[in-house]
Amino acid sequence: MKYRQRTFYTDKQKSEMWDRWQRGESLSSIGRGFNPASSSIYPLLARTGGIRPAKRVR
Repeated sequence: MKYRQRTFYTDKQKSEMWDRWQRGESLSSIGRGFNPASSSIYPLLARTGGIRPAKRVR
């Protein structure tokens, strides 16, 4: 059985995902813009309940 390679997103890509999600685009349409496996977008957005997390400050 072949496993799918894990996709890592840059901060810029994550920001673009959040912007598109807040504009009301669907998960599948957002995913199609980044990679063929559109289901990889859901865990990123669901982790915070669909609310954009605050920017990290150290």
